[in-house]
Amino acid sequence: MARATVLALDIGGSKLAAALVRGAKVLDTELTPTPARSGPEAVVEALVGAARRLLERGQAPAPAVIGVASAGLVVDGRVRALSPDLLPGWDGFPLAERLEAAFFGLPAHALNDAQAAAYGEARHGAGRGRGSSLFVTVSTGVGGGLVLADTLWRGAGGMAGHVGHLGRRALERVASGTALAERAARLGHAVDARAVVAAAEAGEEWAVGLVTDAATALVSALVDVKYLVDPEVIVLGGGVGLNPAFGRAVQLAFEGVAESLRTPVVPAALGAAAGLVGAAAWALERRSMP
Repeated sequence: MARATVLALDIGGSKLAAALVRGAKVLDTELTPTPARSGPEAVVEALVGAARRLLERGQAPAPAVIGVASAGLVVDGRVRALSPDLLPGWDGFPLAERLEAAFFGLPAHALNDAQAAAYGEARHGAGRGRGSSLFVTVSTGVGGGLVLADTLWRGAGGMAGHVGHLGRRALERVASGTALAERAARLGHAVDARAVVAAAEAGEEWAVGLVTDAATALVSALVDVKYLVDPEVIVLGGGVGLNPAFGRAVQLAFEGVAESLRTPVVPAALGAAAGLVGAAAWALERRSMP
């Protein structure tokens, strides 16, 4: 029997994505900037607009369900921003309810974007066939998702896997793309995270210091995760995380850690589609539950 098509939606700090997904295949995608500063209602309006443009193209059968990957803490379809500076105004916002109303009652199932990506990679990507994996995304922010015994572990309150908030100095404030750009600006370099990593690869001392600091902080957090749950593999994704130069910095930082505390790190196989694929798989499973 053919797999059902899912309308998969992804809410990030800087961009929104709407896609039609079947299994691991993204059939069509519509992207638009996130009007984050305008609050959740404006974000949903922009997301619904992107989704409607996508559906109007008629590139796939009508979707059977909506799967949503969103930044922030997602519990029972409601979203609360863990980093209010990235998504201001999200404090228990009823995202799934709003989307169901916008699409005439089509069921919507939401989860955290990094958890969705973790699930996508575990089902169809770099974590496939592994008993346990930790997905870490380094992008606008830093997030994560944990799959144990082939099951997405969300925790008692949906908080599991949020590695960006680990440490005395929260990892997200050191290693995220936002942090790299802000720290570069304080050093007199008005550039984005991509340019910081490129400058580090070119050997510019100021950038090497920032990227090394970010990679070291990330590895320190991953060692803590190793002590706690000991995943079989770490899947590294996100716009910064998938940059080969940043990946090499992480591998180098791991060389300074005792061998018994190292976990293999592999790049995400699904790239930017991981969250969409994972949200789609999650929504289909929720749909089939009694």
